[in-house]
Amino acid sequence: MTRGGVTRHEVVILGAGMSGLCMAVQLRRAGIEDLVILEKQPGLGGTWWDNRYPGAHVDVPAPVYSFSFAPNPDWQRRFASAPEIQAYMQKVAERFGVLPHIRFGERVVHAMFDTDRGRWQIATEQGERLDARFFVCSTGPLSQPRWPDIDGLDRFTGRRLHSARWEVNADLSGQRVAVIGTGSTASQLVAPIARQAERLHVFQRTANWVMPRLDRRYNGVDRWLARQPVWARVVRAAWVAALEMGRRGFDEGTFARRAMLATAARHLQRQVADPRLREMLRPPYPLGCKRIIYSNDFYPALTRPNVELVTDPIRRITPTGIVTDDGRERPIDTLVCATGFDTVHLLASLSVTGLGGRTLRQAWAEGPAAYRGITVPGFPNFFLMLGPNTATGHTSTLLFIEPGVDHAIACMQAVRSGRHRWVQVREAIFRQHNDELQRRLAGSVWAQCRSWYRMDSNGRVVALFPGYTREYVRGLRRGDMADYEFA
Repeated sequence: MTRGGVTRHEVVILGAGMSGLCMAVQLRRAGIEDLVILEKQPGLGGTWWDNRYPGAHVDVPAPVYSFSFAPNPDWQRRFASAPEIQAYMQKVAERFGVLPHIRFGERVVHAMFDTDRGRWQIATEQGERLDARFFVCSTGPLSQPRWPDIDGLDRFTGRRLHSARWEVNADLSGQRVAVIGTGSTASQLVAPIARQAERLHVFQRTANWVMPRLDRRYNGVDRWLARQPVWARVVRAAWVAALEMGRRGFDEGTFARRAMLATAARHLQRQVADPRLREMLRPPYPLGCKRIIYSNDFYPALTRPNVELVTDPIRRITPTGIVTDDGRERPIDTLVCATGFDTVHLLASLSVTGLGGRTLRQAWAEGPAAYRGITVPGFPNFFLMLGPNTATGHTSTLLFIEPGVDHAIACMQAVRSGRHRWVQVREAIFRQHNDELQRRLAGSVWAQCRSWYRMDSNGRVVALFPGYTREYVRGLRRGDMADYEFA
């Protein structure tokens, strides 16, 4: 419905990634049809639309990277590529009738809660104005590219690429290329670039733990079996259980941790023969403190004759190259920044104003926090998907997305059935929940080094959930509406 130039909806969803798509599907299945998804990009997929760099793929097995309500029997590999995942999401959107609800090319710039009416007033960069009872932010932590803070970056005159804003037809054949970063994204794109480039310089600040990726191509028999519902459920459950066992590897003194350390050591020993290079690739921090890399071709790429691993710090970037602290300048034609995302300043490009004129930026002055990663006191009828402390270093994010969506819809239904204006989490419950999270995280492996999991200012771990998936799911299912207050 449109009134006075303002489009009214029951639910407005920000972002058409995995969580936004899941929310839209489940809302429709719950009988809530009056919804719209605002997506800034020209297509759906979220991180799988943005990340089109060569070699992009998911780092958990594909059987657990599809929704439980929409299994995919057509995966080509155990670790699916980015284009394959985006195509799967497109099929899900078509199958469940979500596409007509998506408005592409719409960037939200401001959202304000009207206390008297109990509704959100939302404005887009394109001049659209929307009015919604419920506002869902499903942008996730991997949506804002982070460029490195290096002197001279803006003065570089060659081609400059970010892994999350890749030029799809970028041809690096015969070029001198520099890659800044050796994290998960870099580990995927270094090998394909090394096969094209005349010369490749990989700049490493800190070595990462690398484990073998147990990948293989699926054949016709695999895909036939995947179409048998019982077999598909068993395979998915087996992978979920295996990944949950891997979570034990983050706890000191466990057999799983000893096994992971031994596997990583063997992987490095087998793939890197040069003792000097091997020492450069040995991580100086505990396994699990940063995101673990799963790769079979990253180490071999670094041993190629046209590839150089550089560990000297970068002093500055010149118009035609990179200068390191030893004074040496390496001339390059293309600069690739595989420097990830800003996972700390969530929703930094969006102004969200709740009760009493307080903004989300003010509420998160000491770092992002939410009740079970979903709700924030002072921001009624507002739900985050994959919000603070819901990321995981050991399993599929979809195992967190689906119960989070169910919980948010349960809150919406409580408002609708009780004829309330709005719902918000109780301040005391929110504080208790997050104090307990931070207490557990302070004694974990994730507090032992600098990473994208933590705030630089105060060291709080704001990205990860400290426990097992089943614990998070149980907490949401136990969730009592007594944790919330209604108006």
